[in-house]
Amino acid sequence: MINASLITLTTPALDGGIGRNIVNLTGAFHSFGCRVHLLIDKPKGPYLDLLHPAVKIFHLSTSHPISGIPAMSKYLLQHKPDVILTPNVRHTALALRARRFVSHSTQIHVNVHNTYSKTFQNLSARKRRKRIKKISALYPRCNGIIPVSNGVAEDLCSLTKLPQETLTTIYNPVVTRKLDELAAEPVEHPWFADNKRPIILGVSRIEKTKNLPLLVGAFEQVRQQLPCRLMLVGDGTQYAAIETRTQASPFCEDITLVGHQNNPYNYMKNASLFVLSSSWEGFGNSLVEAMATGTPVVSTDCPNGPREILDNGRYGPLVPVDDETALARAMLKTLHSPLPAAILKQGVERFRDTVIARQYLQAFDLLSPSRADTN
Repeated sequence: MINASLITLTTPALDGGIGRNIVNLTGAFHSFGCRVHLLIDKPKGPYLDLLHPAVKIFHLSTSHPISGIPAMSKYLLQHKPDVILTPNVRHTALALRARRFVSHSTQIHVNVHNTYSKTFQNLSARKRRKRIKKISALYPRCNGIIPVSNGVAEDLCSLTKLPQETLTTIYNPVVTRKLDELAAEPVEHPWFADNKRPIILGVSRIEKTKNLPLLVGAFEQVRQQLPCRLMLVGDGTQYAAIETRTQASPFCEDITLVGHQNNPYNYMKNASLFVLSSSWEGFGNSLVEAMATGTPVVSTDCPNGPREILDNGRYGPLVPVDDETALARAMLKTLHSPLPAAILKQGVERFRDTVIARQYLQAFDLLSPSRADTN
């Protein structure tokens, strides 16, 4: 690594999939010899304690693109980071304006985590045009635009008319040594003591985009043919709605919601099948996590991420979004004929944190030749 480069990541909070990505990526950057800073709007979230102790945290008192300029400019002048990696439009606008204000050479790269055509679809036509216009103006001013999947990249180009060659897709850093350690921990839930009935697992934020009613409906079809159970891990704004739906199921005694779990990986490892039922994703971290524990998976073929993760169905079935019967059939087929754990684990090695960190460092032009083929 050249002169212990300083990489600064920004984030609104350290939660959700992006929060876990930051934990994994900052730790991997440190393993390459980088110094790492984290600028955070709200210094809270379930993953703060998981950050590598060498990561320095700075409270970004405001990330407003205008009023936040003095604080961001002061940070740039004082610490002179080699790279700032931003996660959204607001942080990108702030970083670009502060860099211009202080005339510093810091590289600014923006991560694109969302399928914008989906996240913007409920906006008015005017607001949608305004958002797209802003992205089209801001992102080309960055040193790099880094979508987390090829599907997200294609979606961004379709909306903004940015040339595909100006984007560099880098997948999320999902697989870590810590994941392996956590997956090996025992699960205390009594269902896992009963080896006679398979457990089908869903792990996600409980939001509309995750389409959990689809999973519940497909489970009911499977349950009519095979004694099994459904366990949902997670929390969110739709928790009460999905709880009401499961209580109304004729198989309600075989469905349980266990809420947020700090360690979902031992649940994944001990489940018989993991199902992702989303209407859309940016990537699909939980699909990779389940495969990393050796658990067979089924996913909707939603935009974007699952098709790339599963290599067009090589590592698990892909079914049309909202097709309950197709999902049930794929679940039954996979329960009866699961892929070996070793194949699934090998299939997600390309998402290991050090592999992904190396790709980022190459995109930042910070990787020295002596480290290019290590870690």
